[in-house]
Amino acid sequence: MRKRSKYFITIVIITFLLTGFSVSSIFAGEQRAGEYQVKAAFLYNFINFVEWPQQSLFENSPTINLCIIGDDPFGDALNDFQNETVRGKKLIIKYRSADDLRGCNILFLSESEKHHTAKILRSVGKSDVLTVSDTEESARQGIIISFIVEQKKVRFAVNIDAARRAGLKISAKLLRLARIVGAAEGKDSTE
Repeated sequence: MRKRSKYFITIVIITFLLTGFSVSSIFAGEQRAGEYQVKAAFLYNFINFVEWPQQSLFENSPTINLCIIGDDPFGDALNDFQNETVRGKKLIIKYRSADDLRGCNILFLSESEKHHTAKILRSVGKSDVLTVSDTEESARQGIIISFIVEQKKVRFAVNIDAARRAGLKISAKLLRLARIVGAAEGKDSTE
């Protein structure tokens, strides 16, 4: 039952987002908590819309490691996704410091780390890590996906150039929902 309700909530949240309802209308009185429930659902669903290189850590591991760096803004929002299977792999949530990024397939940088973005990106290098951030300007700094809150709606920006450097391909379906940033604005990364 828990698994079915989680998927139902995810579908409802994404449907509300696509039809223009705001985060506050979904979670009346709990805007901050609701914002991070939406972001958690997006993080979980991004996995289905990203293709990692064939020889990557992602493709050759039984788990998907989602690493959170900095202050944890999610609270309990990620709990329903811990140990869930997606693309045949178990999703593991890990809390890391910027000095320990080993084994991360997805790296979420919280807003508390925005002044360390360049250092963290240097640490990740050109490895096949999907970087996601909680600050709008980070996509222009080289983060692959950045969350944006506009008029109380959670949106996201995708830096296609950063995805290409990491060897990741972002699905055209996901790109249609995103604001594209970087020199490749308007181009499809599935080419």
